[in-house]
Amino acid sequence: MLIGVTGNIGSGKSTFCKFLRLKGFKVINGDELAKSFLKKGHEVYDKVVKTFGEEILNGEGEIDKKKLGNLVFNNKEKLEELTAIIHPFVLETIEKLKKKKETIFFEAAVIVEYGWQEIFDAIVTVYAYRGQRLLRAAKKFGLKNAILRDRMQLPYAVKFKYTDYLICNTKNLLHLKEQSERLIEQVTE
Repeated sequence: MLIGVTGNIGSGKSTFCKFLRLKGFKVINGDELAKSFLKKGHEVYDKVVKTFGEEILNGEGEIDKKKLGNLVFNNKEKLEELTAIIHPFVLETIEKLKKKKETIFFEAAVIVEYGWQEIFDAIVTVYAYRGQRLLRAAKKFGLKNAILRDRMQLPYAVKFKYTDYLICNTKNLLHLKEQSERLIEQVTE
């Protein structure tokens, strides 16, 4: 069973997925997977450098993800160019995961944005209030970038249409952990 875990920036997807890992489940982080394709030697690397120029490279000739992020998250067209390069490789990986006989969770904020919800056997949406999300995301990206990234994501009203399991992350870690345990019971019945 392949289960997608989605939710907007700062919702607590990664923390929720840590609880799943602690229970022994395999969790693939979509952002980390996409970043792995950006390494020198992968064909995605060549296409990204050709598209966005050598100014996105660091001193070792690797793609500087912060430079690339600043470039694409401030420009919707550039973000679409980047996703057009990376997403075929992400989708290929998802298709391979789907063939496995174990329960695997795939964490990605943009499952619904890119119409991938049909690929998964179930969708878990992690929800938090916008203010909570922006405070959490600002710690990692800065407030300005957190707001920009949040604006590029679909509102929860759209994501809820495809949600099979809702995780409400508006309280504390203990509450989130309890919800992860309940979800595990439901998907392993």
